[in-house]
Amino acid sequence: MMGWFTRKNKPEDAVAKADRMMNKGLTGMMMKGLVPKEHREAINQSLDTAKQAQLASSGSLPLTATATVLSVTDTGKLINFDPIVVLVLEVKETGGHTYQRTMETLVSKLQIPRAGDHVGLGKNPANPSELIYMGLLYV
Repeated sequence: MMGWFTRKNKPEDAVAKADRMMNKGLTGMMMKGLVPKEHREAINQSLDTAKQAQLASSGSLPLTATATVLSVTDTGKLINFDPIVVLVLEVKETGGHTYQRTMETLVSKLQIPRAGDHVGLGKNPANPSELIYMGLLYV
């Protein structure tokens, strides 16, 4: 009957929906009342990591540095079955400055970096002094 009684599902980004459910409206109030603060902070940190991964994978960020992976350590955390790992990197910025950096980031389970691999890094739009993992580079 002209769609009056059907549910209208609008396409929405899953990460944005999870952020809205976690921090806004009635569900956000319930989360604040029922979930301990340290768990809410961990959930919000995971959501931020997922947002950064989405930005990097969409290609909307320019490549500002490259890095060679020195070591990879699994944290045991997963977001949508993709692991969060700790990377120790030898970073080389486009200006030529080289330094070592440790980074905890979400990686695709299909493209987990290994020691010796080259990866791309971009600047975090929310904090320009911070770098975001952008994925493997095939050199």
